[in-house]
Amino acid sequence: MTATSIEFHAVARALQFPYPVSPHGCRALASNGNGLNILLIQSGIGPDKARRGVQQLLADASWDVMISAGFAGDLDANPIGSVLIGHEVFWESTTTPHSPSTSPRILCHADWVKTAMSVNWSGQGSLHTGSVVSVDRVLTHSVDKHKLKASTGAIGVDMESAAIGEVAQGHGLPFLIVRTISDGVNEDLPVDFNLFLKPSGWLSGMMHIMLAPRSWKGFLDLYRHSKQASLQLTRFFEGFFVAVSKMPTSPTYLSIKS
Repeated sequence: MTATSIEFHAVARALQFPYPVSPHGCRALASNGNGLNILLIQSGIGPDKARRGVQQLLADASWDVMISAGFAGDLDANPIGSVLIGHEVFWESTTTPHSPSTSPRILCHADWVKTAMSVNWSGQGSLHTGSVVSVDRVLTHSVDKHKLKASTGAIGVDMESAAIGEVAQGHGLPFLIVRTISDGVNEDLPVDFNLFLKPSGWLSGMMHIMLAPRSWKGFLDLYRHSKQASLQLTRFFEGFFVAVSKMPTSPTYLSIKS
């Protein structure tokens, strides 16, 4: 599952002969390429939308693996576009920030992590594996990313993977995280994107952008980084789908969610 349109299109470019479907009203593509039945879904941003999307999907279908795919914020000084393969994910509340986490760790399936890490792909750099932490808001400031790294030891941060993993685990379903870095640990975002997560915040967000020309360079940098992260995500999944199709006991169904 992907949260945003740019993430959705990045994975979609790796599908063979995709066709649109609409499970439970979600934006989705299906593909039977490489002998795999793949369903790619865009859930929307945030843990609540991701959780609801997975619950609806698993209510009436069974799958071999659930994949949380998309972008992540860097916590480990990895270059923009680096591909992170999570081996576990946990939840960290921002209401009591940077205290030692007591959230249960949701493990990614070891065999799927091994397959992902062994992908022969055309992207730049090596693949990275480690813990991923999910939070309930966009981290706008570099200082918050550094504090989160110090308190959790995670290599990347997103908003959806813990929710997806929690539901997948409850259904006994293998789970995998594939994320590419779209903003660095030392970067401040050009605007507080949390304003845009609520309909009432769009006006405030747009006013902030219009009245702060110095933020425009930050938007241009973020656009370039998102394009790089998108390209790397496409290249990884091109290799991943081929690798899965060649597995001795190749699974039949893949569900990709973010």
